[in-house]
Amino acid sequence: MRKKIVLLIVLFFYCNNFLFAQTVENQITSTNWENNSLIINTVNKISYIESKLKNPDRLIIDILNCSFQDKKLLANYKSETSEDVSITEQPPDKVRIIFIGEASINRKSYLSNNDRTLITRIARIETEVPGEMKNDETEKETHPPGKFKDLIIENEEGETKVIVSASKSMKYNTYILKNPDRFAIDLLNILPPDIPALKFKPTPFIAGIRIGRAASGVETTRIVFDLLRSDLDCKIDSNLLGNKLEIKFKINREKQEVVKKSGIKVVIDPGHGGYDTGASYGGFEEKDINLVISEKLKKSLEDVGITVFLTRDEDSFLSLAERVEITNSIKPDVFISIHGNALVSSRVIRGVETYYWTSQSHKLAYFIHKSILNYVKIPDHYIRQAQFYVIRHASCPAVLAELGFLSNHEDRKLLTNSTTQDEYAKALTKAILKFLDIEQDRVQKKENAKQ
Repeated sequence: MRKKIVLLIVLFFYCNNFLFAQTVENQITSTNWENNSLIINTVNKISYIESKLKNPDRLIIDILNCSFQDKKLLANYKSETSEDVSITEQPPDKVRIIFIGEASINRKSYLSNNDRTLITRIARIETEVPGEMKNDETEKETHPPGKFKDLIIENEEGETKVIVSASKSMKYNTYILKNPDRFAIDLLNILPPDIPALKFKPTPFIAGIRIGRAASGVETTRIVFDLLRSDLDCKIDSNLLGNKLEIKFKINREKQEVVKKSGIKVVIDPGHGGYDTGASYGGFEEKDINLVISEKLKKSLEDVGITVFLTRDEDSFLSLAERVEITNSIKPDVFISIHGNALVSSRVIRGVETYYWTSQSHKLAYFIHKSILNYVKIPDHYIRQAQFYVIRHASCPAVLAELGFLSNHEDRKLLTNSTTQDEYAKALTKAILKFLDIEQDRVQKKENAKQ
């Protein structure tokens, strides 16, 4: 009997401690409505559940084991899509958010900031009927234009930073212009300010800035930066909601260096990048796959002693003209653009395709195509001649390699598998060495020297 009593006491304290651990509260430090999105920040990591209900349409989000740090944070909002949004406490241990309105069914929540920020925003919900193929052309979404809000310039040592903000998320195109040197950015579906005049004091890199409509009747804002020098890099970053862009101008030290007179140089162009994702299937985006394989190829060629340049080494957008300009300024011996293929109308078609345009590039295309087929178990989808911009305007032997169809399940497995990616890199390396008439055993000699 005494043993049973002791056991009951132990179980009581265990359960009590367990329940206490479960009710340790998180606290909301701020709520904000921005860019038609609800942003909630908390002290600790957020745990939440959500449900979507009908009649009326509503989204309910419960943040568990949570309360308000300050009762003044209890809030009600009216969204741009006519939803009523309320944030309340639900004793004893949760905060409830309710979106009421038709748009609430298309809202999606996700965590950021190490799971301490909850963002709920309108998401495009796509439904795909099994066995039914989508049209080749995606239907254009119609959204009301946003408004240009502000432009702030900050100077730091060796860098000029420009912060552009708008009333909604921004998609953009960039342009490099010469004679004189200028950098232009078009903010798509963003209306220009009513008063385009801007108070501006020249920086070490920027002589002037102009803001206006990109073209008559087009709902796009164009910002043009007059550059004081031609050896500048421009990097663009976006905030979580996409309604603020940070444009950084700084000197590219590599452009200042004199291009070596001797040695073999290869330019690798990872296709797409930034907001230009390329093909997207099975949760994979072409831009990421292109970059991974390009980096593996770069390392493989560098191991042989070849100087290699990437047109982009991060997830950033680069226009076709910029890629060509970078390539021709380097004056390489070989240019190769890495891509993944896709066909919306069929998931069955697969294989490797290799494209060239000029006669000096045909031999390179042949070596690359045959080498891939030797290293990777993938069907032959032929060598083709086509006027792709980057291979048509490159001043050296240039090839665009479509390494497989992301739209096909088998090809997608090859393109996303690390081991197979290494095989692609080996195949391309061998082909480039053969084209350049370099001894094929140099790779093995390099590897033996390391051991």
